Amino acid sequence: MRTRRGARVVLLDQDDRILMIRHRDDGAIVVPGSPVRELFWVPPGGGLKEDEDFVQAARRELLEETGLAEVEWGPCLWTLDADVRWRGEPVHMHERYFLARARGAQTITRAYLEPGEQQAIIDHRWWSVAELVAARTTETLRPVGLPELLAELLAAGGRPSGGPRALSVQHGATE
Repeated sequence: MRTRRGARVVLLDQDDRILMIRHRDDGAIVVPGSPVRELFWVPPGGGLKEDEDFVQAARRELLEETGLAEVEWGPCLWTLDADVRWRGEPVHMHERYFLARARGAQTITRAYLEPGEQQAIIDHRWWSVAELVAARTTETLRPVGLPELLAELLAAGGRPSGGPRALSVQHGATE
């Protein structure tokens, strides 16, 4: 089974809101036991290119999906490992989530999206923890348990202790 490596960015603004990207589910990734609605929200990010490491991919993906390059980078917060089906093929997905802080008010742009992303990426939005909690019954938010994960991060002053936390694709299964 091949491994697909990915990097995502937990981008926070000056009000401790997280930037989420709304995607249209194209059916490319299927996580057994974890159905997704047609539209879902995830932090900016995507797969590594052949010559990239995780940090380089996080920086590139943030620029592509938001137009933002001037952010303050923090540590890797979370990792996610899951066996999924990628366009019908079994694939092991390994993602790393990196903390970043936006510097002041910056404008999000779609100008750097790749052609395939133009159709898949629908919108972006800054979410507070309270808004994430309220939306969990009507919206699909990833990673699973995001409101709690973000609340824990903010309670720690945005400075998590220890190494990255392992996440799960199943609800209630974060470690």
